[in-house]
Amino acid sequence: MKYIQIILFFLILSSGCNSIKNVSESKPQSNDDIEFVDYLFKNYSGDKPGASSIVIKNGEIELAKSYGYADLENNVLATPQTNYRIASVTKQFTAMAIMILVNQGKLTYQTNLTEIFPEFPSYGKDITIEQLLTHRSGLVKYNRFLKEGQTEQMLDKDVFNGLLKTDSTYFKPNTKYAYCNTSYAVMSQIVEKLSGLSFSGFMQKEIFQPLEMSNSTVLEIGKEIKNRAYGYVVKDTSITLKDQSLFSAIQGDGGIYSSVLDYYKWDQALYTDKLLPLNELDAAFYNYDENGKSNESGYGYGWIVGHHKGTKILQHGGASTGFGSHVIRIPSQNISVAIFTNRSKKGQELANRAKALISHFTNGKFQMPFEIVLEKEIDQNGIESGIDLYNQIKTDTMNYSVSKEALFSFGIGYINNNRSSEALEIFSCLESDYPVYFGGYYGRAVIYSKEKNVKKTIDYCNKTIKYCTKSQEWAAEHSRKMINELPQ
Repeated sequence: MKYIQIILFFLILSSGCNSIKNVSESKPQSNDDIEFVDYLFKNYSGDKPGASSIVIKNGEIELAKSYGYADLENNVLATPQTNYRIASVTKQFTAMAIMILVNQGKLTYQTNLTEIFPEFPSYGKDITIEQLLTHRSGLVKYNRFLKEGQTEQMLDKDVFNGLLKTDSTYFKPNTKYAYCNTSYAVMSQIVEKLSGLSFSGFMQKEIFQPLEMSNSTVLEIGKEIKNRAYGYVVKDTSITLKDQSLFSAIQGDGGIYSSVLDYYKWDQALYTDKLLPLNELDAAFYNYDENGKSNESGYGYGWIVGHHKGTKILQHGGASTGFGSHVIRIPSQNISVAIFTNRSKKGQELANRAKALISHFTNGKFQMPFEIVLEKEIDQNGIESGIDLYNQIKTDTMNYSVSKEALFSFGIGYINNNRSSEALEIFSCLESDYPVYFGGYYGRAVIYSKEKNVKKTIDYCNKTIKYCTKSQEWAAEHSRKMINELPQ
């Protein structure tokens, strides 16, 4: 009986999803594959902002499918040709632009900023191209350059001009890693100066046109984007059009719009010498530390580099106002996935769905995120059954990797989806299993605050404050704010 219920559950889900677009572009899909992917994207189906996903295996499109709407106001459905803002997934393209300039002999990875821009502050002589690529520059965050009351969008050149007025970095270059959007905005300016083209023009000439990525473009203010998805913020049952922010026009760190079908062309090009000789291209796929190239996990040239049982895994996420994205690439297994959405990203949701696609389409060779397994159990059989499964999974370290941080993010996802009763049970597990970790207390405090339960809100806010570390001070600050906002 339970098996029949599961089948019916999937059939109901499938009926609410957009039909597969451009099936001629992909292999025939099995019912199992379609049902699984439909389950992963069930929250994107119907009259909601959409998502497009693609699975690429052994050089072929295993599955390309879309859900929801690219443009709710004009009733435009999302398709695999829809152009989404891919946010920080842009960084792998910006890094490629720099690598092409290196190949052209216009700079080296050890060229420093003052060699390119003599007007740059003196600290620029200690910042190399490689440190910009690998987030080891120490450059300050560009949001500090936003002027009070500013209404015009910030551009890459504004970021650069702001840096000209600074006299220091956050830390001595190359002494540590710190993710830095500023460095990628600076690299767009390097591309423009050394190529004589706009950043958008260089991308078209050197990357998009050679790869026939005809759907892809760099956002330019006032320039039309074909097949464009518009961004939204989804909160509880409300959907708000919010396509741009004051930072959305910055190109180098997150300004590319692309489709999952175009991403297929990009992914396949990385197995070839279409853009660069393979020995030069390979440099992008390693971590870099204070001693240079490393076989450890970390950050390469526009890619997060990780390892699982000796297998290198390349990935990157992206988040900006109204959009979210995540891509994973495992070259040794000839498999990649990409997920692009036109709603603001929440936690690890897209990363977990990308990992789930990898696991499913490799027949479990890579771990299925425990969050996906738990979510499915809770949806099908209720929270009590889900908690029972969690208690089994958390000890199964061979097949699952459970962490307090992941469980916290999982619970927050239920709060964001207005499912507080399930969230409370999840946070109760977190509190029980990790009693000196702030997460369980904070999650419950947020729920009690929404419910206007004064006594419990104060109790759990105080517990949150007690157990917050320095890096978790944001939760302590929010807890104080929740207490102050309680009815007297």
